[in-house]
Amino acid sequence: MTTTPEVLTQPARHVLALPEDCDCGMCTPAWMRRRGKQKRYSEPVSLAGAMGREDHPAWPGMVAQHAACLIALTTAAARAMTADPGGELGAPEVGLPVLMFAGELAAVVQPGEHRDQLPSSLVAASEQAVTTATLTAAGCLAGLVDAVQTLSALAS
Repeated sequence: MTTTPEVLTQPARHVLALPEDCDCGMCTPAWMRRRGKQKRYSEPVSLAGAMGREDHPAWPGMVAQHAACLIALTTAAARAMTADPGGELGAPEVGLPVLMFAGELAAVVQPGEHRDQLPSSLVAASEQAVTTATLTAAGCLAGLVDAVQTLSALAS
């Protein structure tokens, strides 16, 4: 039995891109929307917000693109933590963006209107990417959590 590769439809009104005005080098990509008939993608939106304005055939491609980007971000975060664990606070500047980006993907693969329109294999792969990203982000944030708990105990 041979399988035909699935052709993914590209979104018509959105693109996953780095924000144009980012000078820090720490920003994650975001879904950008075109306003009106402009050629520039300038309005950042969440993955769910972008999918809500796209035709259903574009959804699997958008989710696959977001998941692939999340996997790359997670790999980069793990490398950064290995190279420089960040001291007592960990590396929240690495972990928080990964966690936020993972949250966008988790929001669209949870049971509901988007999940029902996606292939089950894509949902499973996306859930795995979210889980791995969350665990990696937790490693980056562990020191920060300890510091906040210590400060909270001191303030009590």
